[in-house]
Amino acid sequence: MKSFNENRKYIENAFEEAVYDRSTGLDADILFAELKKIQETETDEPRQLVCAKAYAYLLDNVQLEINEHTPFSVKINTGVEYGYWASHSVFPKALFFPQREKILKEKLPREYELAKTRNINGFGDHPYTDFWHTLPDWNFVINQGFSGILEFAENSKKRLLESNHKESQIIFLDSVIICYKAIHRLMERMYNYSLAFNVPEFSKGIKHLISSPPRDLYEVMLFSILYLYFEEIGIERGRTLGNIDTLYFPFYQKSLENGATKEEIEELVKYFYMHWVASRRSNQQPFAIGGGDDKGNDYTNELSHLLLDAYDALNIFDPKIHIRYHKNLDDALLTKGVDMIRRGNSSICILGDEAVFRGYEKIGIPRSESKDYAISGCYEPILMGKEEGLIVPNRFNLLKAVELALHGGKDLLSGLQLGYESPLSISSFDEFYDIFIKHFDNCMDFEIDYIQKQEKFSTLINPTPIYSSSFRDCLEKGMDVHEFPLKYNNISLKIFALASAVDALVAIKKFVFDEKIVSLDEMRKAVSVNWEGYEWLREKILHDKDKYGNNRPIPDELTAKITKHAADRYLKIKPTRGGSFRLGLDSIYIHIDFGETTGASPDGRRHGDPVSKNLCATDGMDRGGITAYMQSVLKIDSAGYLDAAPLDFILHPSAVKDEKGLECFKSLIKIFLDQGGFAIQGNVFGYETLKDAQANPQKYSTLQVRVCGWNEYFVNLRKETQDSFIKQCKGAD
Repeated sequence: MKSFNENRKYIENAFEEAVYDRSTGLDADILFAELKKIQETETDEPRQLVCAKAYAYLLDNVQLEINEHTPFSVKINTGVEYGYWASHSVFPKALFFPQREKILKEKLPREYELAKTRNINGFGDHPYTDFWHTLPDWNFVINQGFSGILEFAENSKKRLLESNHKESQIIFLDSVIICYKAIHRLMERMYNYSLAFNVPEFSKGIKHLISSPPRDLYEVMLFSILYLYFEEIGIERGRTLGNIDTLYFPFYQKSLENGATKEEIEELVKYFYMHWVASRRSNQQPFAIGGGDDKGNDYTNELSHLLLDAYDALNIFDPKIHIRYHKNLDDALLTKGVDMIRRGNSSICILGDEAVFRGYEKIGIPRSESKDYAISGCYEPILMGKEEGLIVPNRFNLLKAVELALHGGKDLLSGLQLGYESPLSISSFDEFYDIFIKHFDNCMDFEIDYIQKQEKFSTLINPTPIYSSSFRDCLEKGMDVHEFPLKYNNISLKIFALASAVDALVAIKKFVFDEKIVSLDEMRKAVSVNWEGYEWLREKILHDKDKYGNNRPIPDELTAKITKHAADRYLKIKPTRGGSFRLGLDSIYIHIDFGETTGASPDGRRHGDPVSKNLCATDGMDRGGITAYMQSVLKIDSAGYLDAAPLDFILHPSAVKDEKGLECFKSLIKIFLDQGGFAIQGNVFGYETLKDAQANPQKYSTLQVRVCGWNEYFVNLRKETQDSFIKQCKGAD
């Protein structure tokens, strides 16, 4: 095989340019039609078996392609469209989406319609049971291999049949057995087909993986890719590869023992990375490196450094990297990561072990259990093999609680009574704040209730034999993971638009109740007409110094009060699944989408403008610099926000220039995380660069931007998102 650099051009777009061999299976549209027929006709059999047989049908008839330019050679045609991001396969399109809508409409009609109405009116994402963010127990599946999981399931079925058991346990294990036998048949087809091509490493590797677990670094990487192929035929997405510097280290050592050089291994890693680039992973494919145990012992090893070096050489942003930081982290690893960020490789997010450990302690899980946490999705810690976290079942727009409090529980734009009927005549800010909190709690309580009601239908909507079989507990107990067999069964609750809500409350406090510049009725009228005729008031509010993110006492005290209330209230409630709630303060990109459906607000924001992102200040309002911004964020007790409380920064390149700038940048990150910060991520560029990139995109095709929990090329962002970054950047300059 040629070198990676010679092969790269044949790999980067390999999925969207794939030409599948039609002699190896059926076209995707035919597969879809057959699966849809199964969904519409197979109603009497248990749902697990219906889906398993449909899954087996797809694998038995899927088309193959072999790419001779990469050791990760095989692709399967499941109808995924590889454009900007990869779409779903034909399987969830035919079985999952119609089934979910059918079940929710039948079983929970009132909640379904109210959730849909609230979504349309800017309250946030639909509260749905989240099947998307999965973290397989990589330790278990890698040690078992595909054949080992099949054997484990068959032995569990035999054991249960010889003892007291429930029919549901046998049905679950039968679904696993059906799926893994289909995987075995497909891998046999892959192997036999590969023999017609010049891919000896792939042929040898897949032949071994048919019957045995992986032995070396190449085989464990190939196994991980294949496992996600098989899991992600459904709606599930394996939202992390795990802590691969420790997970893959024994396999790395085995490759060295077998005679591979570090240069050859770095070349292999580049091919591995390019697979994720080419497959257009939605929100990118994460993995983690670094970190330490509960005694402060560092996990960094030589593979950690090699993984970072190979990444740096490619100028890519997928997969994305989480670095687990603790006080004893290998300084060279941290320095390398920070240097990559300042040079524009901003797809690195640094999480603080201490904040994560404290967060788990807050919900009763000791450090001895949480020390090996992985990071799923954008920033969410998960205890691999022990925890099913239901990572993103909701995201609530906190600014809507201010809107409901201001308008008596009515949505501003639609006029619908979507909150309780609260009084319009309010005599003090304390009274207004209490009404705001009551609306917030009522909205969150509805979302919690709806999510938990859906959970009893999870296996009816989406049985998960592949994901579930990655857990020893599921196989031993004969239970789908959504029936809560794991040690910890938690639920995440997301809250966004924090800065927008705080700034709106501060404006009401100062201009209505403290300084009495306008009445509450006048403030209500101003936002109702989108500030037309009230520009004088809007300008006064926008130029007021008391804005979140500037280390100012009034907004920061409100921020601390709101976030403490949420943590105190929701961390004490125990979900029906038996675990705990986990709170998060991240928005991802929806701060723009839900700004479009949220009316004008008392912070001076016009209808349609974005609400605030993650823990960022409102666009253009962070006037005190990054240290003031960090101090505002640190007023939030991150222990209450285990599910994500990321700080996003924008720094001008001159601020981190040369060795002195690098050391200052690294010190800034360490201080934030050492003082209890949860995570930090961001961008290093200037206002003029972004303005020029917007005007002349052809000059900036590789300018990457940290959007939220992932990166994108700046020139590919929609104009509203570009404008938001430019506005933030102007403040940073």
